Amino acid sequence: MNEVKKAATGFLVLLLSASLCFALHVAEFGAVPDDGLCDMDAINRAVQAAAAKKDPAVYFDAGTYNLSNTCAVPEKGDTNYIVISKAEHLALIGKSGSDGRPVTRLERNLILSNDSMPPLQVNISYSKDIALKNLILANNPPLGSTARVIAVDKANDEVTVEVLKGLPAYDGMRCASAHVWNLETGRIKAFGTTPDEGTLTIGLGVKAFWTAVPGTDARQLKMRGAGFAKKVAVGDGISWHNKATEAFNQVEVMRSEDVVFENILMPNVSNAGMLFGYNKNITLRKVRFEPENGNLAVGGRDGIHLSNSSGELLVEDCYFKGLRMDPLVLRKTFGILQEVRTDGSIVSKPGYTIPAGDKIRFWVGEEPQDRVIESVEIIKGGSYRYVFKEAIPAGTVKGTAISFLTYMIDKGVIRNCVFEGNFGSAIVNFEENITVENCTFRNNSYQIKYGSNQTSGAFVRNNIFRNNICEDTSWIDIARRGQPATLVIHSLCKFFKDPRYNQHIEIYGNVFRNPCGPRDAVAIHVLNAEDVNIHDNVFEGFKRNVLADEKTTRNVHVQ
Repeated sequence: MNEVKKAATGFLVLLLSASLCFALHVAEFGAVPDDGLCDMDAINRAVQAAAAKKDPAVYFDAGTYNLSNTCAVPEKGDTNYIVISKAEHLALIGKSGSDGRPVTRLERNLILSNDSMPPLQVNISYSKDIALKNLILANNPPLGSTARVIAVDKANDEVTVEVLKGLPAYDGMRCASAHVWNLETGRIKAFGTTPDEGTLTIGLGVKAFWTAVPGTDARQLKMRGAGFAKKVAVGDGISWHNKATEAFNQVEVMRSEDVVFENILMPNVSNAGMLFGYNKNITLRKVRFEPENGNLAVGGRDGIHLSNSSGELLVEDCYFKGLRMDPLVLRKTFGILQEVRTDGSIVSKPGYTIPAGDKIRFWVGEEPQDRVIESVEIIKGGSYRYVFKEAIPAGTVKGTAISFLTYMIDKGVIRNCVFEGNFGSAIVNFEENITVENCTFRNNSYQIKYGSNQTSGAFVRNNIFRNNICEDTSWIDIARRGQPATLVIHSLCKFFKDPRYNQHIEIYGNVFRNPCGPRDAVAIHVLNAEDVNIHDNVFEGFKRNVLADEKTTRNVHVQ
């Protein structure tokens, strides 16, 4: 047995040695950290060479690599940063410090203005077995800023701030997704019960702009007539972004498989930090959205947005702070039937070219029903016709919502993560087969939301929420349920009337501490659900621990 172990160990060493022999280093292509010169072309050549030769890895040294200019990539145009397309078995690997945190910084160098719209920093598509490890993905200057309030004139609705040292500011800077903070504690200040009431600016097309105080080189700014004066006090912090959502994301991963992001720090991002679409098997480990240099504004939109995923998902040991919208979104897309034909086929928009043998779920009747696809046809106008191997469910009509089980997570685990100081819902979940465990939620303004929104999603089924701590969170009722529960299970979807499709949900072993909002807010609010078991939780300071809607729920058991 020992001889077998020795042989296996020797083979592994040979395998690793062979892999290292074929690895590339960006230095071979001229990329040098901390020299102030643009490294983008050299990094691009290293990545494309590794992808073409199927080398297993591209390595980086510690230090800052400047991405000052964009580069040309075949089939992707000439305005790119890092592109991985149609590649297999490739990793980009930086260095980590003695504390385990990444010390290789890939920094987009920008000229900041209200019109700044840099391309994706990392763009991965149609690839397999791809990993990014030990990297800081950042912008210089950051696309958001933070300042201390130094004067408030309520009579004239005027606020004067002093921008924190090292953070960007300029005359006329847009003040999008702006929030109020306690600078001593680093926590969002909780006030108001609606998004408009509870923040300074929100949404698209923000018309609030800072004016530089003369003689301060824009280190002091004024805001007049935007309603700030009634919401802030001297000494408060204000964070903001140059845009809300009118920008490219920082990272996008599309139609890829077996993708790993590990030990990644994102101190500031444009739009969403990471957008994933139509991918299979995703691992996100030690991904941190964490502000730096006194800044409290990390991003103006979602942190990680996972759309129409499949296979297995692991989100582990991650940290989310300073995001305007939802730190973690697990989203699905409904197809809506445009036509039900007499031959039993259906026409859906949107739709997808799904392999024969895969299934579509029909959300009709008491229980949704699945049907196996026989063939798919793309028809004029972006719609799709599906033919099935058996009759479609009774009650299927024009306007029926369907889900594509090709894009369903088989097993998802969100574990040991911290969500704090975000103006949004810590988790928005439309998915099945998800376990959230050993996470901490604090100082997030909206409910943790399970279930479909107005137009997209599916329903939460076979989910577990266990051994989590939820404290001082959810003071704004974004779900429009009359009170800001810490965790809400519901449906806002306009395609259904009082559905009970959220099913088989276990909530246990959690600690819920009283939110900062209304005293009559509940810890757990259950609507549009069936077979929900809530037991062995600790509730502190709630007037009502659990509220189950009698009209839209069945078999909700509370112990």
